Amino acid sequence: MKKFTEIDRSLEIVTNDDLKALHLGSVERLSKFFIYGKGRKWLDRYDIENPIAVALCQGGAMHYVDKKTGINDFDIWFFYPFNQTHLPYRTIWTWDYINPKFGRHPQLPKYSGRRVDVMVRSIRNYLIKNPTETIYQYLQYEKTSSSKELADKAVVMLYPESLSGKAVWYKEKI
Repeated sequence: MKKFTEIDRSLEIVTNDDLKALHLGSVERLSKFFIYGKGRKWLDRYDIENPIAVALCQGGAMHYVDKKTGINDFDIWFFYPFNQTHLPYRTIWTWDYINPKFGRHPQLPKYSGRRVDVMVRSIRNYLIKNPTETIYQYLQYEKTSSSKELADKAVVMLYPESLSGKAVWYKEKI
């Protein structure tokens, strides 16, 4: 097996195959909690397997768009329509994206590749048939700490599959 290079930020290009792998790995990670684990209590209110949208966000999304930001880790966000109570919004599920081209972060020794952080949000204002507009409205009009943080960088769609790779938000750094 190829040795992983230790670098803070990888400048390797994120491909469509990488986007698919990040999406599938993140779905698997959430399934371990919501479908097979302690998160089953949410299944009476949320269809965890059918989010409105899934997106690569923050630095990884910036790098996907500008090819120069570099990747520290990957942040994958799942957006669901709000249903009576919010999903666990402070929980971050992680997994190890083992792809030698991205190397590994030297300050994260427990990971062989790049760490992937997976987060969920249940949002009140959504258009079930328009995930792009839903994300846009969330970033533009919601006044939560998460929406403000996400709006400061970029958002690249992973799901629905027909939108995979589409940058729906990008705040260029000046």
